[in-house]
Amino acid sequence: MYETQRPERRRLRRMPAAKLALAWRPRKGLFNRYQPAAGKDFSRNGVSLIDTDNASILEGDSIELRAELSMEAGNLSIDNLIATVRNIRDVENGQQVLGLEFDFSASRTMKSEQTLAQLERIESILTRSENLRQRIQPQDTPEPH
Repeated sequence: MYETQRPERRRLRRMPAAKLALAWRPRKGLFNRYQPAAGKDFSRNGVSLIDTDNASILEGDSIELRAELSMEAGNLSIDNLIATVRNIRDVENGQQVLGLEFDFSASRTMKSEQTLAQLERIESILTRSENLRQRIQPQDTPEPH
């Protein structure tokens, strides 16, 4: 038995659910391993991530990133992203938020138009996913006085 195609009945087009996974390591040193990190926000110019290990990273340090956007339709990943630590904020539970700016002059990979196009694509998908989440999230109703 085969399934016939049905006409679309949704009023609004669904966007794929998306999840961004990050891993990073300092550029100094040869054998540093990638550490997984939770992304806080993302744009084509940079990313902020939550560091749970309190690594000895300072403002101005250069790090290497891997980014993987997981969606229902598949994954989009970028390796060898180079970024500079622009700010570090301490947050709860001894964690730190690292504000990173991509360094588009750091390597041939970072200078390529393909890298910028992939970063723009990830930004676009995350933006649509967030807009959809906000639309379907129940609105807080003000209490009557």
